[in-house]
Amino acid sequence: MSRILEELKIARQAKGLNQSSLGEKLGLPQSHVSKIEQGGTDPRLSTVTEMARLLDHELILIPRQLVPAIRAIISGQDTESSAWKPDEGLDS
Repeated sequence: MSRILEELKIARQAKGLNQSSLGEKLGLPQSHVSKIEQGGTDPRLSTVTEMARLLDHELILIPRQLVPAIRAIISGQDTESSAWKPDEGLDS
């Protein structure tokens, strides 16, 4: 969860939002947003999901066996050695 919260903090900063502005949109005080970002509180999944959406991100659950393939796709690595390969003959 700490990795997700760190990514959301980076996204908040990239959008030029301070914790108070994000807190207003979430209906939370700035101090609570700060605790969430620092890992000082265990936020509800609904709060983390709403934070992500406000910051133009989306939380997605994927089967564990597909994690290497998803990481390869995201990083742009060759998928030849991964568990997942695109269907041949399909036009993108």
